[in-house]
Amino acid sequence: MDEENNSRKGVRITPLKILLNGTVLAVIIAVPAVIVTIITHYVLQTNLIITLSCGIMTLFIAMGLGYKVAKKLATI
Repeated sequence: MDEENNSRKGVRITPLKILLNGTVLAVIIAVPAVIVTIITHYVLQTNLIITLSCGIMTLFIAMGLGYKVAKKLATI
């Protein structure tokens, strides 16, 4: 049934589109957490617990942003 709706609208889902959307979402989620972890550990030189806590909080925030971006990418 989904294929019928897609063919009517002229929207074509290709493996390349799925790969690119997944890559964009992975970058949006992973890069901020890695940057925050590196900054808190090496630049601010905080404890490991504080560093991990900041990284995990950043991951949750980035996942929320990634969810919104995924909705927009699904409509393109």
